[in-house]
Amino acid sequence: MAEESVEVVISADGTVEVHVQGVAGTRCVADTDELVRLLGGQVELQTLTDEAYQQDEAQEQDRLWQG
Repeated sequence: MAEESVEVVISADGTVEVHVQGVAGTRCVADTDELVRLLGGQVELQTLTDEAYQQDEAQEQDRLWQG
């Protein structure tokens, strides 16, 4: 499993970018909710990476058990 990381970039104009790596599925959105709230709570643009469209291992296991 890849190492999970969150990178926060704050530009001189105050623009904030959050980059999440190593998290499969859309769990990255939930994982950064509190960070986004602390940074002002407003998301102007959200772009999902290829990782967001992959199922994480727990989701895959749940799917297999539910048949």
